[in-house]
Amino acid sequence: MIVEAKHVVAGYGQRVLIRNLSFSIPAPAFVAVIGHNGAGKTTFFKAFQQQVAYQGQLLLQGHDLKSIANPASEGILSYLPQKNTVTFPIKVSDLVVMGLFRKKTFFENYTASDHQLAAAVLEDLQLSHLADHDFTTLSGGEQQLVWLAQLILQDASICLLDEPTQQLDVYYKSKVFRLLQDWVLTKSKTILCITHDLQNLLPLKGYLLNLSKPAPTLEVISPETVQENLLFLESGRQPVR
Repeated sequence: MIVEAKHVVAGYGQRVLIRNLSFSIPAPAFVAVIGHNGAGKTTFFKAFQQQVAYQGQLLLQGHDLKSIANPASEGILSYLPQKNTVTFPIKVSDLVVMGLFRKKTFFENYTASDHQLAAAVLEDLQLSHLADHDFTTLSGGEQQLVWLAQLILQDASICLLDEPTQQLDVYYKSKVFRLLQDWVLTKSKTILCITHDLQNLLPLKGYLLNLSKPAPTLEVISPETVQENLLFLESGRQPVR
């Protein structure tokens, strides 16, 4: 199993958001992490990054997360937050190549070989025509694909994405999910993706993890499980505190 949670409890002070969470994820896999607002989805990801204290165990590739000095620099874990903001002009190709920054020393420059790797990723995503464009002039959907290109360049085994299709139109939502599915199938990556967009999960192969349920477990994505979880979330039931 590439990712395991064993009796994980996490929250903020007296406010417990995740209680006694246990599951195992085989590799490679796509896991949609769903739940009401306040169910602990982002907190769960923060635990993976050791940005919030937790009890229990999180294991990556069989190793206790707390024993791994820097999962990102070791190529084990990468993360795309809910919002990434760039307020200064920067070429798309220069932003993408920064996906290699954890493999560089502090003052080390990006090489021609690094830029070739970035160009290859942009070509794979059919974004080569944007390579010389100013990132800040792109549409929201194009920007999100560029962030995903940067994430791909990090080449981590396990990828955490926090609502990557939020505020995207129907076309780009579908494109992003197809990209993530292809990444699992062709690159053998394991992806945990927080999303509220259950309808776009229907054609995907993978698992659902509903953190709003009293005893969250991995469920195989199917029309039946998507509908069941959609009805659960729409029923207004709140997560157990």
